[in-house]
Amino acid sequence: MPENTKPAVKHRVLFKTIIGSHMWNMGHINSDVDYFVCFAYDTREILRNLRALQESFFVHTAREDTHYHEIGKVVEQLLKGNLNYILGVMSPVIVITSRYHKKLKELLERYPPRNAYHSIRGFAINNYERALKEESPPTEHRLNKILRVLEFGITLLKTGVYEFRAVSGATPDLIKTKLKELDAAYRKSTLNERIPEDAIRDLLLEIRLENLKDVE
Repeated sequence: MPENTKPAVKHRVLFKTIIGSHMWNMGHINSDVDYFVCFAYDTREILRNLRALQESFFVHTAREDTHYHEIGKVVEQLLKGNLNYILGVMSPVIVITSRYHKKLKELLERYPPRNAYHSIRGFAINNYERALKEESPPTEHRLNKILRVLEFGITLLKTGVYEFRAVSGATPDLIKTKLKELDAAYRKSTLNERIPEDAIRDLLLEIRLENLKDVE
């Protein structure tokens, strides 16, 4: 994902949310603000371009990090149960919204995806192993970032609820315990495996057609 750039062709922002520590109510005065922006290219641009249009961009400034993702990519990643995109859509801290954002949220609320487990577990394992390599022992602050995601995943798999709860007191042993709890929640979960593909692709088609009808 190229840094410090934005979509160069015509596009519209569908929604913008805050992710990262502020989403979990764990930010402090010196915390950077992380944004998730979902945009849609003008459908004419998609049809005109012989080469694929870039789907993701990253912009970094002194106090802000902004992740831009085209709606087509957001849809594909939601179908895969990608944690980062689920958080981007479902974040309770909303800067810009639209009826399409609300429809995406409604789909995720109606069909919380069981397959999010794989992304959640992967995030926890990767970050835990990295923390062990880089710090001895890992700081509580760093482990809390893993713990909050594990708690999020356990609650989601057990209840279908997206809960953004601040945590504290993380330790290596607690992380290991919560990983086992996550695995057990996945095995017992009765959630649908993923968002219904027809429903979310119909929403994408609606967005594309509306953009095509827009008159400059």
